[in-house]
Formats: sequence, C-alpha cells, structure tokens
Amino acid sequence: MKDLEFGIDIAAPVARVWDCMFDPLAYRDWTSAFSEGSYFEGSWEVGRRLRFLDPRGFGMEAVVDESVEHEKLSLRLVGEIKDGRPVADSALHREPAHERYVFSANSAGTHLAIHLQSWDDGFTDFLQATWPQALQRLKVLAETPT
Repeated sequence: MKDLEFGIDIAAPVARVWDCMFDPLAYRDWTSAFSEGSYFEGSWEVGRRLRFLDPRGFGMEAVVDESVEHEKLSLRLVGEIKDGRPVADSALHREPAHERYVFSANSAGTHLAIHLQSWDDGFTDFLQATWPQALQRLKVLAETPT
C-alpha cells in the first residue's frame, strides 16, 4: 500500500463543502474527473456499505468506518466491482484500502484534507492526476452561490 494525501482550501463554510461532497447530484459532478457519469449507491452512515460506480458498472465497494458530520469521514475499501458484480478474487478482500476525508474551518472557509491508501499498481498515478482535478471541481461547486 502507498499513502497519498491531497488538500484544498475552499472559500465556503464546512457544512457547504460537506454537502457538496456527499450530495448525490454534486457527487456526480465533482467525481467526473475520475470517470464521466460516476455515481454512488448506498448510505454515508457508519457501518453501511457504499458502491462507487461508473456507467459501465465498474468501481469499488466500501464500508463507512467513521462519520462525524462536518468533521470527518472514513471509508474502508473492501472490494472491486466489474460489470456490476463483485470481483471474487479482489485483493481488497485480503487487505482493504482506506480513505479519510477531514474538514476543518480556517480563515478562508474550509480546508479539506484527503488521506488515501492505494495499491501501488499503476493506479497511484491515476489518483495523483485526478484527485487534484476532482478537488478543483468540488471547490467550484462549493463556492458557487446556491
């Protein structure tokens, strides 16, 4: 596993950034950096499962390990999905990866820190290229008046 960190300052209150990150429609927008048409199924509540999918049915399955509204959210990635079905021999079954989102108020509004564990299998380069793009899109969404 390789640890990755990303962060961004957003000129909006923490509650607004949180809402933009986890709202189903806004999620589709900012995650388009990873795959156009990305979406999630499930609930952001502790102990619940989420599926992160692209329009072809490829993606990941995660369990929410921690959720403190407007402060932090932690996910444990437990499986891969191909063609809408779980991958039986996914390495994530043996060794889950983790994602943690930390929201903190600052003088500019909000600092969002992303901490990831990723398999060092070439996917790391993809994450390093796309997370900054996704965070920029999230910034635009959160800073746009409603």
